Amino acid sequence: MDRSSYLVVERGYPYERGDVIPLTGSIVLGRKGRQWDPDISFDNVFVSRKHAALFNKNGRYHIKDLNSKHGTFINQERLAPNGEVPLQHGDSIALAGDIIVLSYAIRGLEETMDITPLIKQRAAAKAAGAIRMDSNKQQFVIDGEAYAFSEKEYKCLELLYSCKGQFVSKEQLKSWVWPERSYGDGEVPDVSAEELNALIYRVRKKTRHILSIESIRGRGYILQSGDEYV
Repeated sequence: MDRSSYLVVERGYPYERGDVIPLTGSIVLGRKGRQWDPDISFDNVFVSRKHAALFNKNGRYHIKDLNSKHGTFINQERLAPNGEVPLQHGDSIALAGDIIVLSYAIRGLEETMDITPLIKQRAAAKAAGAIRMDSNKQQFVIDGEAYAFSEKEYKCLELLYSCKGQFVSKEQLKSWVWPERSYGDGEVPDVSAEELNALIYRVRKKTRHILSIESIRGRGYILQSGDEYV
């Protein structure tokens, strides 16, 4: 019986929960850079540019960590740097702790994937007023109402929201929002405290009724997820 392999997204912007990514040949998971575009790209600064690779070996898919900074996890077990393991149907793949979470699955080509659970998930999200990010228009859409942001404001909120409930340092925020001011990998952009404070002030002002951005002792921020929308 012919079989195909695919990934199902549990969490990983810009994908939505339930998205299916077919696997064909060898692929690299990572984050897009100035001169690098991985086969499957996630918009999160905690994901390395070349984070992990999936490849077919002896008729079976394997995953290999590419010496990522924040790790590749299979069923909550971290792979050794550059370590690899074979994948089994139902395995959980996580990048950078649990920032990105995927499921590996195999099915026969003549089988029809049951999309009912995915339809229910999306219907529930819509009913709950879930936030949808529109990168083309630089908007957050909630219950059909669009909240527009400038380019820098959107990038700031995009990072904080993708890491909701988790600490984001000022250095990480600067690198994500002002990449054009970096001249080398790992270099913190030249962004003044006044610029960063003004940006956070504008984002807070525009989102004060729907989100809460907490300052952590002058080191960074956490976007809290306690309200009904997040």
